[in-house]
Amino acid sequence: MSSTKVFIVGAGFSMYAGLPLQKDFTEGLLEPRADESHPMEPLVRHLGKFIHDAFDHGETAKAKFWPNLEDVFTNIDMAANTGHHLGPSHAPSDLRTTRRVLLARMIRMLDERYALAEAGASQEWKMLRQFFKRLDLNHSSFISINWDTVIERFLAEVHGVLNIDYGCKAIAAEFPKHGKVIVEKKIPIATTVVPVIKIHGSVNWLYCDNCRNVYWFPANDVSTIATQLLGREEGKRLGLSDYSNCGKWTCTNCRKVPLTTRIATFSYLKALEFPMFERSWLSAERLLRDAGKWIFIGYSLPAADYEFKHLLKRVQLSRKVPPEFLIITGGQPNVTDETYYNYQRFFGRGIRRDETFLRDGLTKQAVDAIHAD
Repeated sequence: MSSTKVFIVGAGFSMYAGLPLQKDFTEGLLEPRADESHPMEPLVRHLGKFIHDAFDHGETAKAKFWPNLEDVFTNIDMAANTGHHLGPSHAPSDLRTTRRVLLARMIRMLDERYALAEAGASQEWKMLRQFFKRLDLNHSSFISINWDTVIERFLAEVHGVLNIDYGCKAIAAEFPKHGKVIVEKKIPIATTVVPVIKIHGSVNWLYCDNCRNVYWFPANDVSTIATQLLGREEGKRLGLSDYSNCGKWTCTNCRKVPLTTRIATFSYLKALEFPMFERSWLSAERLLRDAGKWIFIGYSLPAADYEFKHLLKRVQLSRKVPPEFLIITGGQPNVTDETYYNYQRFFGRGIRRDETFLRDGLTKQAVDAIHAD
């Protein structure tokens, strides 16, 4: 999977496709509150009750009153993963349901936001499309910090790329018209393949807890995957109208084992011990070693990503020839200043304002710089 350029993308990259930054996720999660007919409204109600019980806010509290999602996920994980209650009303099994509710709602929310942005085709959307249009597929690869499928969707729309190498032995699959067992999708050998490494998982993956296979599905199937995360009895208890589709799909290898997901959430305790994550991180390391240029787009290099930062530093220092850097970021001057210092202090003198650090976002100037030889 050697390449000339590796694009390391964060939430700021997906923002150009209409997806929220992490700080705005909660607002997106709560959108169905105003629409009782929304299929996800029962999940929002469940989350509101949990926030009331665990964090002492009203069940209909607005997003600005919610704790940050790192605190929500971390408290759930620390209790559920050790078999403890979080308060008298939330046993470990209940907490695991709440975690799945959060993930299901997030997946559907990301899909909804993408669809709205696609219909609106804003200037940001058009610039992102221009970025993809100018990609040299034979010399480009991606490492994504995100779970979303923005990269896959644009590759398919702009270049007709339907085959992705996730670097974790993920198997292309599709949902059958009849029955419950998923089927492997046959992709012609000559089809263009683009490496897209998802170090925290992806919303279009499903995982078998028995054989440990991971399957990837077309990006437009993510709403089906969101429903899959909840078991049928959970869906019924929560009041989902389509609960009969919850937990419906089973592994093509094991046939009787319902598929689930493995996503490294916003928790400070990211669960990265699963086979596909281990393979993904090794693949990311190979891409970073081989690429002549590391191009960061919409990623602030936050302290919380210390595992990934260590990988970047370790590879940087182990290369005979150091990589070239290009950082594309955006936001208010104080925000871009902070991002600049994050990069300059971490990588050193290869980070230079207006040369290798561009602070006006994904503009025409930035796209030209990205695709310059």
